[in-house]
Amino acid sequence: MSIIIDNIKQVDGEDRFQHIWITVSMDSEKYKFQSSVPKSLTGDALQAYADGIEDFYKRELLRNMYGGADCYDSSLEDFEAWVSAGCKNTVVTTPAVEASDAVTGERQKTKTVEVEEEVSNTEIVKEDGKYVEKTTTETVTKQVEQGVTEEVDLYNEDGEKIGKHIIPVMESYEVSPAVEAANAVTKEVVIEKKTWVDTH
Repeated sequence: MSIIIDNIKQVDGEDRFQHIWITVSMDSEKYKFQSSVPKSLTGDALQAYADGIEDFYKRELLRNMYGGADCYDSSLEDFEAWVSAGCKNTVVTTPAVEASDAVTGERQKTKTVEVEEEVSNTEIVKEDGKYVEKTTTETVTKQVEQGVTEEVDLYNEDGEKIGKHIIPVMESYEVSPAVEAANAVTKEVVIEKKTWVDTH
């Protein structure tokens, strides 16, 4: 890997930094960067500074080429190891599930019963040349859901039976079923290398 400084620009009013444009050669490819460096550096000292942060440029190259890599914010060593291992990200496709018992509740039993009711219908008809408003009533049968009850004996405070009392008949039902524990399922996804985009 080699680093060549192509251009240097001083920034008006800036006492600490200057801008440099460089070409980084790696694996027979050339990549261009723009960077800010201390203004006090010139000549061989500036070149030595750029050469000294070679690992930074390598990591930036990899980050640009493999956006979304698992090791995007890791060290250069980890990033290079990730590339050598095939550029694979581990992706969770199904999260882990904790086991849980069924949840039950209680509610009043219901039953379907037939109920008769009268339905009235008003209409206007013409009879003997006159319009007459007539109301007809018919009995219809329909099915409805009704709570189930039962009659029990009712007692006073002395334990004497004093009559009957109506109470609802209850039943248990499953609010949510039991869930078995399951481990997370993961898969590996290969991140494709992108074309390098120069920073200037």
